[in-house]
Amino acid sequence: MLLRPLFRVFASGQLLPALAANALYKSFYKVSYLAALENAGLMSRLRRAPVTFQSLAAEAPDPKAVEALLAWLQMGCKLGLLHLGDEGYTLRGLARKLAQSQNDATLALTQEVASLHHRLITESVPRLREGRTWGLDNQDPVLTARSSRALEAFQREALERWIPKDGTCRLLEIGCGSAVYIRYAAMLNPQLTALGLELQDEAACRAQDNIRAWGLHDRVRIETGDIRTVQGEAVYDVATLYNNIYYFPVAERVAILACIGRHLRPGGSLLLVTCCQGGSAGIQALNLWGATNRHGGRLPDVAEMQSQLARAGFENVDTMRLIPGDAFVAFHAHTQPSDTRQRSDRRARPNRRPATSRSLLRQSRTRSRPRR
Repeated sequence: MLLRPLFRVFASGQLLPALAANALYKSFYKVSYLAALENAGLMSRLRRAPVTFQSLAAEAPDPKAVEALLAWLQMGCKLGLLHLGDEGYTLRGLARKLAQSQNDATLALTQEVASLHHRLITESVPRLREGRTWGLDNQDPVLTARSSRALEAFQREALERWIPKDGTCRLLEIGCGSAVYIRYAAMLNPQLTALGLELQDEAACRAQDNIRAWGLHDRVRIETGDIRTVQGEAVYDVATLYNNIYYFPVAERVAILACIGRHLRPGGSLLLVTCCQGGSAGIQALNLWGATNRHGGRLPDVAEMQSQLARAGFENVDTMRLIPGDAFVAFHAHTQPSDTRQRSDRRARPNRRPATSRSLLRQSRTRSRPRR
């Protein structure tokens, strides 16, 4: 080993930054490779049984592609994500764990980090300099629905606390994703019925398929629609808004919340769950997505969200931090009871009582007095 070049690099101040950066590369390569395994359909294929190189190479169109495929597989082995044994290639380490069905949400989040989050970090500043922002078409709605389930265990605590466990309950869920939370609410309350709204047709179709597969089609319907344009009466007992308030610009959120409130019966409740300012690196990536998306906005601050709910006409705003030490928060609030609404309406109306002869005489005398 030649030590002189090493000493030269150290003396120049280049060695320690190079070592620190090199320590990051392997994690980046691993995230990218895990996403590539799933995107290529190899995660499930290698999970079932070992696959020989000859079997994989048979799909390559020419010798150059075979050579490239071998290099790609060798990198997977070097990263500790693949293993080459006597029977062929198998998954190893984290790849083997993420291939298990119960870890699909984490796998989907890994795919988002390697694709959407990577593009947000590397491309946002050049786009903003050109006056361009991102649109909803920069994300895969099916992938988003899968990755959002990474927070499911924590979010279920909010449902168990605030979804009524018995009695008739009509639920309106805005942005239902895969409809998994509608399913859980229906399990909590056998009398619950629901309408799930989705902005994107593809996500709505997938949610509807899930509802049929779960046997809930007689209690739940899924529609494509925007809560801002959906017509309807104040018939719902509960409205839910999970992980999507940042799909709306900050300046429009009070109006959105007020619009949701108009679909709720007097005394109905809203359960809103969202990541907030001050969270982990993953939450900061979500904040970046909202801030750079022309259809949305940055994540809310907790106090700001409470204020916006109050300004939208909701009362008794309660909050619960769902992940200790992180900014994943549930907000629960109620619309005004019917008697309160009636009193508010009466206070807002001008006094229309008919004038009596005595009051008219009093007004006449007042007007006839000379000004001092």
